[in-house]
Amino acid sequence: MRVASTAVQTQLVRLTSRAHLASGFNRAHVRAAVVSGHSNAPACVTICRRQSNAGASTMRGVKKENLPTKVCVTCNRPFTWRKKWESCWDEVSTCSKSCNAKRRASKQVTNASAKTNANASDDGDEDGSASGSEGESDERTKHKAAVKAQKAGRRARLEFKGDPTSGQKNCDECDVLVNELIRCQTDSTKRWRMVCGKCWVKVSGGVVDGDVNHPNYRYGGLWKNRRVQHVADETNIAAHSVVQ
Repeated sequence: MRVASTAVQTQLVRLTSRAHLASGFNRAHVRAAVVSGHSNAPACVTICRRQSNAGASTMRGVKKENLPTKVCVTCNRPFTWRKKWESCWDEVSTCSKSCNAKRRASKQVTNASAKTNANASDDGDEDGSASGSEGESDERTKHKAAVKAQKAGRRARLEFKGDPTSGQKNCDECDVLVNELIRCQTDSTKRWRMVCGKCWVKVSGGVVDGDVNHPNYRYGGLWKNRRVQHVADETNIAAHSVVQ
């Protein structure tokens, strides 16, 4: 009695566990035939293999002349169903990769021409309404210029190279733009005022808490310009010289 190899037994177990055996053979008969080395064992294994592949293809058992066919949209030639198209046969429209590439190329050319025609029509419409759009283009240009100027001024201010008067405030006494103001009360109304350094000497007598000649004076704090520019000091000096 011959004993089948381990590889054949393993293949048999896999085949018999995946599919039903053919009529007339059950699992025990096939196993016994393989183990005993019976002459019918290869036939049994072949039957098992065929049965395990059953149902894998919807066209199994169909003759070649009876396979479904289609006409290629590129070359207009008929082509027959193939195994590789089993899962997407309904979407297949070309017979080969070459025809598929030609179809894509022609589609791209068509889309490009349609886009060109659309652009040409848009240009014609723009020519017809050029007079009406000139005002809009001018407003848009002005708006862009204003935005650019605003950004440039903000950038220069952050770099301390912008407008010298950026962030400055007016003195309540001399009405001059300065970078430092003193908050204080100077009269009987007890209204808080913002005065510059030179005007502070006049309203306080040069004393922090005031003197006898300025009884209504009261100190309330110091304000500084946090956005002071580099050329602001020279401007302030020139402005004070003009006032004086």
